[in-house]
Amino acid sequence: MKKNFGIIFGFFGLAMLDSIFSYLTPIDFTYTHFSIAWHFYLTGLLVFVRDKPMMNRFLIGAMAGIVRDMFFTSTFPFSFLFYPLIALAAGVYQNKARSIESACMIYISLIFCADLFPFLFQKLIGQTTVSFVSWFYHVELLTLLVGGLVVIMMTYIDIVMDYFYLFQSRVIKKSQRGHRHPKRELAASMNHPQTDNRKRRFR
Repeated sequence: MKKNFGIIFGFFGLAMLDSIFSYLTPIDFTYTHFSIAWHFYLTGLLVFVRDKPMMNRFLIGAMAGIVRDMFFTSTFPFSFLFYPLIALAAGVYQNKARSIESACMIYISLIFCADLFPFLFQKLIGQTTVSFVSWFYHVELLTLLVGGLVVIMMTYIDIVMDYFYLFQSRVIKKSQRGHRHPKRELAASMNHPQTDNRKRRFR
């Protein structure tokens, strides 16, 4: 399986999971019941760009944001503007994370920021009057608990896929070298002194 195709297919699948789970378990904006904000797509983005150069993180974040805005949530330009920033922040992994556990904590904190900023913006423009405590208790608490499990799962999946593609590339290189060796052996045998002697005998 081609790596680029696998990446595109993976992001599409994560976006579909967000849409399906959001449809099945919509957020209760009355804040009287527990709700979850699903972040499969965002988590996949954070895990994917963690080791990319800064400019690549920014561009990938912008592209992922505009795709989400235009095809899955109709929230343009929020994700288009916000995802590049959070993708840049994912680069903290390179400098701060000393283990998988610390990396997961960084991703969870970024997911929290992805929910906190829209809530603060809604408070600022007067679109919601709910308190921070009520919002955190009814929406964000369960979101972070479930999101933490998703982060751990995707982090390990990313590690497994890295090993898979590394193994695949080694197998391909090995097979390519195997195809070249018979030609080299044939050429070497043609130039071997014994081969020259045989040619002289036939003459």
